[in-house]
Amino acid sequence: MSDTPTARSPGHPHARRVFLAVAATISAIVFVVSAFGMGAYLWAERQVQHFPTGPSLEKFKKAVNIDEPCTKHPCNYLLLGSDSRKGLTPEEIAAYGSDKHNGGVNRSDTIIVVHTDPSTNKATILHFPRDLWVDIPGHGWGKINSSFEGGVEGGGPELVARTIKSISGIQINHVMYVDLAGFQGVVDAMGGVPMCVDRPMYDQLAGLNIPKAGCYNFDGTTALGYVRARHLPGDCIPDFARIARQQQFLRAVLNKMLSTHQILHLASVVPAVVKNLWVDPGLNIAEMKYLADQLHGINTGAADFRVVPTVPESIYPNGVFTSVVKMVQPQADELFRAIRTGKPLGNLGKEQVDTAPSPADIKVAVFDNGNSVAAGRVESIFERSGFDTSPGMQDVSAFGRTVDGSAMFYKPIDANMADVAQGFVPNLQEKPAKKGWITNYDLAVVIGPGFTPEQPGGSTGAPPPSC
Repeated sequence: MSDTPTARSPGHPHARRVFLAVAATISAIVFVVSAFGMGAYLWAERQVQHFPTGPSLEKFKKAVNIDEPCTKHPCNYLLLGSDSRKGLTPEEIAAYGSDKHNGGVNRSDTIIVVHTDPSTNKATILHFPRDLWVDIPGHGWGKINSSFEGGVEGGGPELVARTIKSISGIQINHVMYVDLAGFQGVVDAMGGVPMCVDRPMYDQLAGLNIPKAGCYNFDGTTALGYVRARHLPGDCIPDFARIARQQQFLRAVLNKMLSTHQILHLASVVPAVVKNLWVDPGLNIAEMKYLADQLHGINTGAADFRVVPTVPESIYPNGVFTSVVKMVQPQADELFRAIRTGKPLGNLGKEQVDTAPSPADIKVAVFDNGNSVAAGRVESIFERSGFDTSPGMQDVSAFGRTVDGSAMFYKPIDANMADVAQGFVPNLQEKPAKKGWITNYDLAVVIGPGFTPEQPGGSTGAPPPSC
């Protein structure tokens, strides 16, 4: 593992990363409870902060169905990231800016719905782009992240939930949100997150400086820069590319968080972020354990990462230029309908326009063709690069085809996935698979005698995608 790259010049942090802290926090709390029993359960219940209180509770209940246990029927969890600077140190505020510098209002730049279904033991993680142009109930048209603003009358989690239901028909059952303070601490408390990158990455505004392609152990500062970056070569539509990287990092961080050895870090992980986690009054530790079990599917291939199908557009409300994204129809409605009815999602929401597929959405099966050491190294590279390696390394006999040497087989429709994967093992030859060769995964990687994987990106790093 290479040394941790240095991140410099932290700029204005972007709150979309905070879902990672939410997911890691939930997993950490659940494992603490499982490992240390009732005492830990009671401790965790005392640590978690609930909202709302007072007269606003009834209003919240009208927007969010918190009365039914989510262990008995499909449920939708709304995960929000507030860009509030509350909890930051004076040094961090100096680096990142205060709430005043942020315009004096708090928006939710992370808006994700996690759909769980106990009948299938699967989860769908659906990202709503922050600049999605929507009709906010009672307030008219605006970017979806503005529905959380304190400056919007009636704004907050319940208005975001009502907006989601209005545009998608998806009823929200529970809500969680965090602010900026937790992310960097949770990564450091975990001892870092193993990540491979296929090219050098530098974004001064995000505070990201990875000088060369390779595999690293991201500390909190580097991880924060990685999931914030939106000024990298090849990012044709920066916010879409950033979502793809965030999905990639989320799979990697949860893989580590849910690994057996991670129990050693739990005592430090939970206090690092739990003080920044807010949940609705109906969400207790038992419900959170169920959600964590569903999120564990990310490590076993039972979870799908999706994005609401959108395209960028420039509009001029009241004569003012605004850059937004609008839903692509009928694909967006088809995706919402499939989630609501429990139907297969197909390829809906898997890719965004002018954006390479996220490794998190690429399932890679690695087959040992007489070179188990190299096959294990290749599988490890893909796992640390945020790919779905849930099939696990298998003997080539499980592939059911006779293959000479080493190759990466792909269905012709998935050639773009193979191109992404090759950036992480650049000397692996791509070959189109014959019809019927590939089932239940996207890429079949066969590793034979004499093969030694090159480092991700090769000697100079993969070229950036062309727009």
